[in-house]
Amino acid sequence: MLDFYHIIVILTSFGAAFFSGLLGIGGGVVIFPAFLYLMPYLGFETFTVNQITGIAATQSLAGVFFAYINHRKHGNINPKLIKTILPIGLIGGLTGAVSAKFFSEKELLIIYLVLLVTAGALVLLPRTDRTYDSEECKLERPIATGSLIFFGTAISGALGFAGAVTFIPILNYFCKAPIKIAISTTIFIVLITTSLVFAGKAAVGLVPFELIIFILIGAFFGANLGAIVNKVLPSSVLRIILLLVILSLGLRILFTILEY
Repeated sequence: MLDFYHIIVILTSFGAAFFSGLLGIGGGVVIFPAFLYLMPYLGFETFTVNQITGIAATQSLAGVFFAYINHRKHGNINPKLIKTILPIGLIGGLTGAVSAKFFSEKELLIIYLVLLVTAGALVLLPRTDRTYDSEECKLERPIATGSLIFFGTAISGALGFAGAVTFIPILNYFCKAPIKIAISTTIFIVLITTSLVFAGKAAVGLVPFELIIFILIGAFFGANLGAIVNKVLPSSVLRIILLLVILSLGLRILFTILEY
């Protein structure tokens, strides 16, 4: 029988997975502040930041898996982009996943804020939704871009998610992929990197196995709804929503850091 706590876990996972399907982000950027702020506010146990990274990894994997199932039907996943970005993302994600245990809570929050600021800056770069050659993806300034991908996924991996919030603007700007193709392709990349992040969190004992079934229930319905909405909304609206999500989360994390 469901109690109020598990209903909140399902609803939180639903909301995070909705953004997985809508924007291609793994959901961790939503689940992280939800468990950091919402659960204590409702009177439930307070989780440490390290514990939340394990919850975020679990939800991210579930949400992005269901999102991938929906997005592959649209035909927007570009194999060339995957081959270009994935290897660097895998190394960065795994490096970050096993490193979170060595950071303090404040340091992890500062890392999270840096990630959000970087993502916000990338989203604000000049838009690239023009026609492009789907067989080509040559990164502009490959060393700088590769470093950005590595550190973005490493930071995300430390926090329990896989860097989608930086992948999307990177694919859009540096690979000149239209935003919807960037989102769908990112979902596949994040499915792989999140699997490694989840494995890393499990290896260090940070995966909440007792919550997995409730996280899966919310993720299934949320990701499906998000994918449906993604197909309907124009690219310009998706870009604005992504930026608003990043800004709101960044401000909340900044206030928390200042309280330490």
